[in-house]
Amino acid sequence: MKIKILGNTIWGSTLGLLLSNAGNEVDLIFRNNDKLIESKNSSKLSIANKKIDKPNKINFINFKELNFNEKDLLLIALPSSEIKKNLQQINNKLNNKITVISASKGLSEEGKTLTKMIASEIKIDSSQIGVITGPNLATEILAGKPATTLLSFTDLNKANSIRDNFSSKNFRVYSGDDVVGAEIGGALKNIIAIGSGIIDKLELGDNAKSAFITRGLREITRFGTYYGAKEYTFYGLSGIGDLFTTCSSSLSRNWQLGYNLASGMTYNEFKTNTKLTVEGANTTKIVNMISQKKNIDMPITNMTYKVLEENYDPEIAIKEFMSRDLSQERN
Repeated sequence: MKIKILGNTIWGSTLGLLLSNAGNEVDLIFRNNDKLIESKNSSKLSIANKKIDKPNKINFINFKELNFNEKDLLLIALPSSEIKKNLQQINNKLNNKITVISASKGLSEEGKTLTKMIASEIKIDSSQIGVITGPNLATEILAGKPATTLLSFTDLNKANSIRDNFSSKNFRVYSGDDVVGAEIGGALKNIIAIGSGIIDKLELGDNAKSAFITRGLREITRFGTYYGAKEYTFYGLSGIGDLFTTCSSSLSRNWQLGYNLASGMTYNEFKTNTKLTVEGANTTKIVNMISQKKNIDMPITNMTYKVLEENYDPEIAIKEFMSRDLSQERN
């Protein structure tokens, strides 16, 4: 299979390595010509400050040299805020038979899932667009540790076929047909991870963190089913699997953001100091807006929004969260 990866990010490059090792021919797309030349001339693949032997089936191409045929697969691994701009620049090179997979996590500024936004930008049928998501920390994958993920298309046969080309000995790919559920799980777990970082920094304990993650899953499910997702999807890899990893690992950027917010740093200071893209911050803003408009009960999202955007004290936010009106667990 010929795969072109749009997004020379840590995750995009990690996927390129995985997919080339699985026997696929991979093109990593570069916008920066200096970095392109450097990568072509090196015998190593540089990802997240690691130098890895370059696989034979991985190529480096310039953004302007792109061309696609009907059997190519375009894999998008960009920050969600960068997808629309990049697609607009290559739209004239695409054809309406191409298969697209989003490896990005987030929502569009208008609140659309990324696959819907992609479909509207490049004018292809939604059945040709899938999503790959799950508990996948790039650092662990680069270290050769085993991982699993979920690949979803509305056409399950298509998901099964591509799954077989993506899987390798340390990267087990499962297939599914709930694209919306997979996307919502992958996007909203980042909101919960910010709160988990706050809880860890404040040393509120395992009881508090367990409760927070569990109620976070309920919140994700509530939002996802409003969008038309299937509830069972949130009990799989793209839901509780990704949620557990992101909320538990200090490697998670979203967890790091929450930890630093509870240390007294503002979100703007965190962005300035780290230069990191933290998808959960933008997703919090979008989901908070939608929850207010559509009257969806999202207390964790609302709390996280206040801490991020209004510099609300995280300790006070947690106390207010605990003092809400009592309710049944299933609510």
